[in-house]
Amino acid sequence: MPTTHIALETSKRVPLPGARALGRANPNATIEVTLKLRRKQELPDLDDAPAQPMTRDELAAVHGASQSDIDRVKQVFAQYDLTAVSADAATRSVVLEGSVENMEKAFQVGLFNYEHPTGNYRGRTGYIQIPTELAGVVQGVFGLDDRRVARRRRDATQSARAATSVRALTSVPNSWYKPADLAKHYHFPPGDGSGQTIGLLEFGGGFFPADLSAFCKLAGTSIPTVKTVSADGASTSRKDGAEGEVMLDVEVVAGGCPKATIVVYFAHWSERGWLSILDAVVKDKANDPGVVSISWGAPEDTDIWSRAAIHQVDESLKELALLGVTVCVASGDDGSSDADMDGHAHVDFPTSSQYVLSVGGTTISKKGTTAPDIVWFEGDGLRSSGHGSTGGGVSTVFGRPSWQTGIHIKSVNPGSVTGCIVPDLAANADWNASPYLLVVDNQAEPNGGTSAAAPLVASLVALINAQRGAGKRIGYLTPLLYKPPAGGAAATTVGGLGCTDVQHGSNTTAHAGGYQATAGYDAVSGWGTSDGLKLLSALASPVTTTHQATPGTTVPTS
Repeated sequence: MPTTHIALETSKRVPLPGARALGRANPNATIEVTLKLRRKQELPDLDDAPAQPMTRDELAAVHGASQSDIDRVKQVFAQYDLTAVSADAATRSVVLEGSVENMEKAFQVGLFNYEHPTGNYRGRTGYIQIPTELAGVVQGVFGLDDRRVARRRRDATQSARAATSVRALTSVPNSWYKPADLAKHYHFPPGDGSGQTIGLLEFGGGFFPADLSAFCKLAGTSIPTVKTVSADGASTSRKDGAEGEVMLDVEVVAGGCPKATIVVYFAHWSERGWLSILDAVVKDKANDPGVVSISWGAPEDTDIWSRAAIHQVDESLKELALLGVTVCVASGDDGSSDADMDGHAHVDFPTSSQYVLSVGGTTISKKGTTAPDIVWFEGDGLRSSGHGSTGGGVSTVFGRPSWQTGIHIKSVNPGSVTGCIVPDLAANADWNASPYLLVVDNQAEPNGGTSAAAPLVASLVALINAQRGAGKRIGYLTPLLYKPPAGGAAATTVGGLGCTDVQHGSNTTAHAGGYQATAGYDAVSGWGTSDGLKLLSALASPVTTTHQATPGTTVPTS
């Protein structure tokens, strides 16, 4: 009998630990899946920051999917009564709609409903199979399994005891940090973000203008322009417990860049949602954010992510780097374990991607001090105990990029690979000792986490971009931090010159161990906390000018 299907090797799934199958999914229910297709040409290597970014049109024309592949996919799956409801050559995506029963036949899988403490989901086990005539054409199928792969960085109930109605609050408690306090502490360059657009990625919750207005009044700043975009039909105004995460992102950026345009992208928290939201940013010519902040993620090497999803998300992040977009990602709030208590150390994804700027967490030991921050670590370092600590460590999924080869930090996991080290730098994240002001659900409260540090750094990057002038975004910043500035001594790096070294503290929450702050670069604070003016100066020579040179060329390393 001829073989009709072939397995997608990176699609293997197992049930989440602790999941219980409730029964078969309703065969008559209608669902959608997103297929990612092969590129006409693979993306160029990106071992350094591109001297010139691509345009979105160049990216689509050279590295998108071919129309013939799209037509072929539509034709093949029509035989299984699956309808192509949309297709986009630029993002290599085809969205198919059909019944659960027909999806099971088309992809040779069984779909079940599962009960799990983090939320019930529709899932599958084993590999997805695709028709043999599409071998090599279809690289991934996303949406059959809709488990949560994006988690908030903190429990919204942890600061409820300190929340106060904004109507009852006449002033911000002195121990809380307003944006102006943090801008002063980290020596942000002058500016209000005029002409800059900052994107925020969200997987739940919603944006509420009344909360932003109340925040800006308390913070003593003007109200920025905020736009919302739903990438996959997800609500942009849901109160599901995640609205604090959304408003924290918006308010941190609003405080640092009150005249910037803030675009808040929303999507479902599944793998399919991650791809949809990144596709929305990649395609967004109208808003064209120069900086993006992500405060969500999950451990890279557990049963939460499939290998196919990690690869495709990483490809999207590489596209943004090639487009000249700086992507800031929180490193996590559970120390070296990343809240996976199997004994090993873990790092979060997508912060472990080499194409993002990974942002760790620190504590400001005393308000108004000029002393360096220390590593953020409270209690036992775990959010499950009402505490927290900075993520950081060595990836087990991504190899060490070329610009980190001179850094000799080993994984604490026995026999681990020489992986990418995170974070790249750090900022205040302590929600008790040096908390951020947050207004959500008409309540003012202290807040923090690396999910506050990431948008704070994004604000700084936007101010640096504004200082550099139109058409001179810094873009893919990460590799530049590890290299000498143009004309600088070989022993110096942009990160060393532009950051204040953090030398005290660790993030050990895993039984295998954790990582320690030391002089110079380390795996808990990266190069340290940004000194905005010094970083602006160190980045003065490597300039990225938009839309002119050949994609993929690189800047000199010295």
